[in-house]
Amino acid sequence: MLTLKRIRISKIIIIALILLSAVNCSKDQNTFLPYVRINLPIPLGTNNHLTIPGNSILFRNYGVKGVIVVCVNPELNQYLAYDACCPLEKDYSGTVEIEQVRIEPNKILSTAFVGICNKCGSEFLLASGQPIKGPATHYLQSYNVLTSYQYLTVTN
Repeated sequence: MLTLKRIRISKIIIIALILLSAVNCSKDQNTFLPYVRINLPIPLGTNNHLTIPGNSILFRNYGVKGVIVVCVNPELNQYLAYDACCPLEKDYSGTVEIEQVRIEPNKILSTAFVGICNKCGSEFLLASGQPIKGPATHYLQSYNVLTSYQYLTVTN
């Protein structure tokens, strides 16, 4: 019973930190990525991992290096999406990876709150796309997330 209370308190703290970081940060939108049209439909029925706050999925075959979709608050339809291309690597060689909880065809499911570039080691807070450690100084490239009943669409 005590463990369930700790988990609930932890989730509340994490959501509060996510919301505070989203309010406090100034979006430094990157323009280094080539334009790649994004139209990623995500049915939540088959991607129910995204119905839990703090969870994320990396969809590999979209964007420049994949698209990371993060659940902030499903009850308020709050989701974030970023390109997995590291903003430090101007040759597009660095990929921001997320901790793997489970791997499915062309996607990785995670419960981590930080993504790490496989080339330079920079760490990014998935609640805002902000670099928090390493040589990168620019935010991850963000995308729009449209929500409808049990469905998300990531676009640019």
